[in-house]
Amino acid sequence: MKRKCPRTLDTPILFFGLEAEDVALLALVMGIGSLLMGPCIPGISGALGWIILLRFKRDKPAGYVLHWLYAKGLDLPGLIPSPAKIQYYGVYAHRDN
Repeated sequence: MKRKCPRTLDTPILFFGLEAEDVALLALVMGIGSLLMGPCIPGISGALGWIILLRFKRDKPAGYVLHWLYAKGLDLPGLIPSPAKIQYYGVYAHRDN
């Protein structure tokens, strides 16, 4: 008996082409913008941001945006400091690095 097995078992769940963390990041930015400016401008910029993220992530691996933000210096909880902020890692590294 032959059983069909999918080729990719761990495909990420996409919401209209974006991963969950990308949608959350976009929703956070648009929510803050909506509180500051009202609903119209952040709504339009949210749609444009969605299109820009789709084009930016084309042919990139899963989680690319978070890795890119980490490399640019964004501190993510639970991770060591970004290479953009600290030069040397080690047991005896100084706190001021």
